[in-house]
Amino acid sequence: MIHEIYAEVTCDGCQESIYVELDYRYRNISPTSGFHDSRDSSIEETLISDHEWIVKDGKHFCSEDCTS
Repeated sequence: MIHEIYAEVTCDGCQESIYVELDYRYRNISPTSGFHDSRDSSIEETLISDHEWIVKDGKHFCSEDCTS
């Protein structure tokens, strides 16, 4: 069985967890230069755009209610 690569992210407020699929990127035009992008900034982009999470002061929140 083949599985995609995911990163687990836990809300710093309520401790809810979500799995974010890591983007596959290429360093150059060579097909062998690909890698799964596990940089925090890349994962945070996906959290914000695809899952509507909030990133504030280096912390991750699943909703506005959890930021307080």
